[in-house]
Amino acid sequence: MKYSIITGTSSGIGEAIARKLILDRQSIFCISRRLNESLTELALSVSGGLWYFETDLSELQKLPALMGEILNLTDSGNISSLTLVNNAATLDPVSAAGDYDIAALQQHFNVSLLAPLILSNEFIRLTRHLDIPKTIVNIGSGAASSPYAGWGPYCSSKAGLEMFTRTTNLEQKSVTNPVRIISVAPGIVDTPMQQKIRATSAGSFPMKERFQQLYQQNLLSRPADVAEKIAGIIDGRISCEGEIIDLRKI
Repeated sequence: MKYSIITGTSSGIGEAIARKLILDRQSIFCISRRLNESLTELALSVSGGLWYFETDLSELQKLPALMGEILNLTDSGNISSLTLVNNAATLDPVSAAGDYDIAALQQHFNVSLLAPLILSNEFIRLTRHLDIPKTIVNIGSGAASSPYAGWGPYCSSKAGLEMFTRTTNLEQKSVTNPVRIISVAPGIVDTPMQQKIRATSAGSFPMKERFQQLYQQNLLSRPADVAEKIAGIIDGRISCEGEIIDLRKI
């Protein structure tokens, strides 16, 4: 049985990946702040295995126990592969340095950087004994290497997640039963985050007009298309070199 753990499944890319893998008859563990009833209904309709955890990822102290609970729910004698998709992230606060709300700043890095690191740490630690294909997919962004005024926290958290991917990949090359870890930049995708960007004031985000134009010109990628490519990378149908992957080049 193939098992996948996906964060941020309430909408957008996370929801699309979960939907794709449910239809592929994988067993799925979904993590988000609110229940996505469309996913639970889909799993019931195809008799798929779905466990849903309504969890606030900013509550970091709860995450090690959460990963342990999830892995205990797997059929240890019937696991053919195990995947963690760190998709959940937040855009706020969108403002220039000097104007940050400190609580929003802490919330941002808890959800967008520290939660993926903690979940990945526990995933690696608790599955060291498993001699099966194991993969961590971090949903990255071009913002990891391209600075945008007003996006200091977002660019920084995505850059941090990308470097964590690089360092962990290096570490895993020398261990028994290694975990494959990759960072996937999906491009500009038609998600609720894009709606939020278009609703942001130009004063806070000077590049707002560019994103509005991309939307108006119908140049945003569909979440389902992104999910299809990510699923293909995970199962090997799409071959990619290196640990940092730009979906726009696939």
